[in-house]
Amino acid sequence: MPISQRISALFPAGKFIWVGIGTAALYWILESFLHVLFFGGSRFVDELITPDVHEIWKRILVISLLIAFGIFAQQYFILRKRSENALKESEEKYRTIFEQALNPIFLFDDGGRFVDSNRSALLFLECTREESLKKTLTDITAGKSTKEYFDTPLLIDERRIVEIEYPVKGSTKTMLLNLVPLNGKTRNFIYGIGQDISERKQMERTLQEAHAELDQIFQTASVGMRVIDKDYNVVKINKTFAMMAGVTEADAVARKCYEIFSGPMCQTAGCPINQIMSGQSHFETYVDKKRSDGQIIPSILTATPFIGPDGAIVGIVESFRDITQLKDAHEIIHSERDKLQCILSHLLEGVSIVAPDYTIEYQNEILIEDLGDCRGKPCYTVFMGKNSPCSPCLMQKAIDTGRSQHIEYETSDGRIFEQAYTRIFDIDGKDKAVALLRDITAKKTSLASAMHADRLVAVGELAAGVAHEINNPINSIINYAQIVSNKTDKGDIVHDVAGRVIKEGNRIARIVESLLTFSRRRHEGKTVTCVSDILSETLTLTTAQMRQDNIILTVKMTDNLPNVMVQAHEIEQVFVNIISNARYALMQKYPHRHNDKLLEITTALATVKDGCYVRISFLDHGTGIPAAIIDKVKNPFFSTKKEGKSTGLGLSISHGIVDNHGGNLTILSQEGLFTRIDVDLPVWNENRHPGV
Repeated sequence: MPISQRISALFPAGKFIWVGIGTAALYWILESFLHVLFFGGSRFVDELITPDVHEIWKRILVISLLIAFGIFAQQYFILRKRSENALKESEEKYRTIFEQALNPIFLFDDGGRFVDSNRSALLFLECTREESLKKTLTDITAGKSTKEYFDTPLLIDERRIVEIEYPVKGSTKTMLLNLVPLNGKTRNFIYGIGQDISERKQMERTLQEAHAELDQIFQTASVGMRVIDKDYNVVKINKTFAMMAGVTEADAVARKCYEIFSGPMCQTAGCPINQIMSGQSHFETYVDKKRSDGQIIPSILTATPFIGPDGAIVGIVESFRDITQLKDAHEIIHSERDKLQCILSHLLEGVSIVAPDYTIEYQNEILIEDLGDCRGKPCYTVFMGKNSPCSPCLMQKAIDTGRSQHIEYETSDGRIFEQAYTRIFDIDGKDKAVALLRDITAKKTSLASAMHADRLVAVGELAAGVAHEINNPINSIINYAQIVSNKTDKGDIVHDVAGRVIKEGNRIARIVESLLTFSRRRHEGKTVTCVSDILSETLTLTTAQMRQDNIILTVKMTDNLPNVMVQAHEIEQVFVNIISNARYALMQKYPHRHNDKLLEITTALATVKDGCYVRISFLDHGTGIPAAIIDKVKNPFFSTKKEGKSTGLGLSISHGIVDNHGGNLTILSQEGLFTRIDVDLPVWNENRHPGV
C-alpha cells in the first residue's frame, strides 16, 4: 500500500491540523523536560509554565512551524483525495464503457498475449475472463502465428486491420480486428477493436455455394439455355446450348442472339425479347432453330424475364428443348395410333378401357355408335343400366386374377350382348380392363330361328305321318257312311246321322289336307297368290281351338283384292303366330265365356308411302300391351307370356318374314283394352315382276 494511503487510513481527512497542534504541545512539554534535564535551573513546572523570553520565542517559532505543517498537510491530502476519487470515477466510467461496448475489445502485449478484454470479446471467444488471460492471439486464429497476421514491431508505429478466424465447438467464427499500437515507457501494447462478421462470412459462403450450385445447374441442365440482355447481346450460355447450336462459349458470348442459333422469329415482333419487354411474364412456343452448320433443330423455346439487382428487367433467359427425337417418336406414335384406330374401327366388337374405379376411359367407334359417348361414365350404368357396381364384378375379378371373364346379358330393350373383360397394364402404370362388347342378338335370333325351323320340320313330318294315318280310316268312315246314306230314305234318322258322319268326315279330311299342304310347302318358293286363300287355310287350322276357348271370331274379307307374291307357307306361319298371341291375350282377360271375348280379322287395300299394299288386320279385345314395352315385343326372346308358355320368338320371326317379303308389321295397342296388328304385303305388279 502507498504511504499516502497508509497515512490517509491512519489520519482521516480533516485531522491533520489537530496533529500539528498536538505535535506543537508535545514539543513544548518535551522542550521543557530537556531544558531541565540538560541545563538545570528552575523546576520542570516552572519551565513548562513560565519559561524565559528567549525560550518562549524559540518555542513559539517551532510551534508555529508545526501548526503550519499540519495545515499544509491537511490541504495536500484533501486535494489528493479529490484527485483519487475523480480518477476512480473516470476509471469506472470508462471501464463501464469498455465492458458495455457492443464490439469485442482486446488488449495484447507485444508478444500477442491477452492482457484484457471486454464482455463482447469474451462472448465471441466463448470463455471466462480468467480463461482469456491464458490465451494468445495464436489460440484464436486457428493455429496461425502472430506474424502471419501482422508484424508486431510495425504496429508500434502504425495501425492495421486484419481478419482472423476463431475455431470454436466445431465451427469457425470470423472477426475484423482493428489493431492500434499503444506505446508505453516500459512495455508496448496493442489495442484491438473487433467486429464479428461471422454471419456475413457465412452469408458470403452461402451465396458463393448457391452461385456455384446455380452455375452447375445452369451448365448441366438438360435443355439449352442462354442469357440475353435487352440489347440482344448474349451474356451467358450453358454446355447443352453450346452443343445444340454448334458453338463454343467464347464464340457466342457478346454476340447478337440472332447471329447465334437463329430462327424465323428473330428480329420480328414475335421475338421473345420483344414479348418479355412488352410485359409478358412467360413466353413459350415451338420454333425451328438453325445450327452453325445449317442443320435445323425443332425446339420448344421458353423465355422468362432476367431480373437485375434493382428488380428491373435487364434481359431474358431462353431455354431450348430439342424435340427432334420426340417429333420422330410422335410421328411413329401417330402412325401406329392411326393403324390401331383403323383396326379398332373395323372390329365388329365394341372396345372400351375401364379403370378400377369403374370409369370408362376409352371406347372405339363401334361402341360410340352403339351406346353413344360413354367416356367418364361408370361401366355398370352404361352396360347394365345400374346405379351401383355389379355383384360380383367381373371387371374387378379380371384385374385381380389376371384371367379373362365372360358374360352374356340382355338389356332393357331386349338386345343380347356378349361381354369379355381382360386385364391390361396401362401407360399410366395402373392395372385396367379392356372390355369387349358384342351384340349377339342377330346370332341368337338366327340360332333360335334355326331351332324353330327344325321344330317346324319335325312338326311337318309328324303332321304328314299323322295325316296319312288318319286319311285311310277317315276315307273308310266316309265311304261306309255314304253306303248307309244311299240305302236309307231321306227323313230317316239313320239317313240323317249318316249325312252328319259324311259332313264331319269331310271336315276332318280338309284339316288333314291342310296339314299335308303345310308340311309340303316349307321348301316352296314365292308364288302369286291371294291373301284370302292363305287366311282360309290358316283358319282351318285354328278355328276349332278358338271355338273350344269360346272366342268369338269375325272375318271380313274385301272382295276382289289384288294378288300378292309370297311364300304362302311363311305368311301362313305369321298368321298362326298372331292368332295364337290373340288367343292367349283373350284367355288371360276372359278365362270364361264373354261377349267381348272377340277376335276380328279384316282385309283391305292400303296405300303406305306411295306404295300399294294388301292389309290384313287382327284386332283382339284382350289384355293389350303396356306402352313401356310395345317397342320391345318384336325383339327376339322377349315375351309377355308366363315363363314356359312361349319362346319369345313368334313376333320376332313374323316380323322378319314380313320384312323379307317387302312388307310391314305394325302394332297398335292400349293396355287393358285391345291390340291391333296390321300385316301389309305389297301388291303384285306384273310390270315389276316380269319374270313371274
